[in-house]
Amino acid sequence: MWERDWASLERGLLHDVFTRLPADADAASFRHVCRGWRTAAGPGALVPGPWFVLQSSAADGHGAFVRPAGRRRVKPVRLDAAKAPVCASRGWLAVEDGGSLLLREPISRAEFPLPDFEDPEYQDYQLSDIFLSDDPLDAPGRWVAFAFFKMKHVTYAGHVLAFCRPGDGEWARFDLDGQYAGFYWGLEFFRGRAYVLVGISCRIAVCDVDARTLVASSVTLEHVMEWPWRDAQVHLVECGGDLLAAAVSHYEDRMPPSCCARRRRQPRTVGVRVVKVEFAAGGGGAMPVALSDVEGTGDYALFVAPRGHAFALPASGFPAVRPSCVYHFDTNMTTKSASGMIITDLLDHTPHQHRPLRKLPLAGKWHPLSWFRPRCPSFDTTPARRRWFFA
Repeated sequence: MWERDWASLERGLLHDVFTRLPADADAASFRHVCRGWRTAAGPGALVPGPWFVLQSSAADGHGAFVRPAGRRRVKPVRLDAAKAPVCASRGWLAVEDGGSLLLREPISRAEFPLPDFEDPEYQDYQLSDIFLSDDPLDAPGRWVAFAFFKMKHVTYAGHVLAFCRPGDGEWARFDLDGQYAGFYWGLEFFRGRAYVLVGISCRIAVCDVDARTLVASSVTLEHVMEWPWRDAQVHLVECGGDLLAAAVSHYEDRMPPSCCARRRRQPRTVGVRVVKVEFAAGGGGAMPVALSDVEGTGDYALFVAPRGHAFALPASGFPAVRPSCVYHFDTNMTTKSASGMIITDLLDHTPHQHRPLRKLPLAGKWHPLSWFRPRCPSFDTTPARRRWFFA
C-alpha cells in the first residue's frame, strides 16, 4: 500500500493550511510534526485568541491592540487615524470615519457601512456598544446589528437600544412595552433570540424585532452585583449551550479617620459572580424564569469588558487561556481609565484584592474598549519587545 510522505508537501501549501487553523492547540500540533512543517509555518505564530482594544483619552482618539497573555507575538493591525474604534463584536470593529459609522474587519480590511443615528428626540447621542448576530462575511445579508447609543461623557450604560439590517437606511429603536427603559447593559444572542439587560435592576428582556419592542421577564440581576453602582459591570454571555450572566464589581474601602492615623485608601476589592439563566422545563420557552449559581464554567473562560460583545473561549483550544476564569479589567467607571487586566478564578473562593496582572501602556491615559477576537490569523514580524502599538 502506497503511503504519502507528508513531510514532502509543498511549503506554500503547508503555510496556507497553517494560516487557516482555528485554534492555538492546532497550531502547536502543526509545529511539532517535523522540522519542515515548522519552517513552513514561518517565524510568526497563529493568533486566533483574544486581544483587547484600547483607546486614548486624548483628543486624537488613537487606538491600540494589546495581546493579553502568552508568548506568541502578533502583527500590528493598524487602523487609520481618522477611524477611531468604538467597540468590537465577532471579530469586527465599529469605527467612526468622518462622522459616519461602519463595521471594519481590521485584518482583511473588509467594511460594511452602518446608518447614522438621527433622532430629533436624542440629539448628540453617540454609539456606545454594538452586537452582531452573525459574522457579516459568513452570513451575508442575514446578519443583524444591535447597538447602544448614549450621551457623551456619561456612564458605559446605553440610553437607547436600536437595530438595523444590511441595507437599512436608519436604525429602528426599541421600547420597553411602549415605555422608555433608561439604561441598557449587556446583550447576547441565544437560541435565535436577542436578550438584553434593562434598567437599574438589570432585568432580562427579550428583543422582539418584528414589533420593535422589549418583553421584560421577572428575572433581575440586582442581587447578583455585590456592590451596586460601585464600578459594577454586568454582561450576558453564551457559554457551552447555556446563557450566563457575569457581574464584575469593584469596591474601594477606606480606613476610618482617627487622631493617630491619616485616612488612607485600601486596595480595591474585586467581586466576580457568574449565574446561569434558567428557562422553562423542556427548553421551549423564550422567557427566563430564574437564576442559578454557577461554581465554574468548566473548560470555558469568559472575556468581559466595559464595552463590546462578551464571549467565551474553551481553554482546550487555546493553551494560553485558563479554564473557569473571568478575564476583565480594573476600570474606574468615572474616569474610564484602567490600570491593568485581571484574571479571576471562579473556583477560588478566597477574597480577592485588586492585583492587575498586566500593566497597560500609559496607564491613566487609556481606557479599554472591548475584547477582540480576530476572525482570521495574523503573523508578527516585529521585535519581541514591541507587544503593543499605536494606530
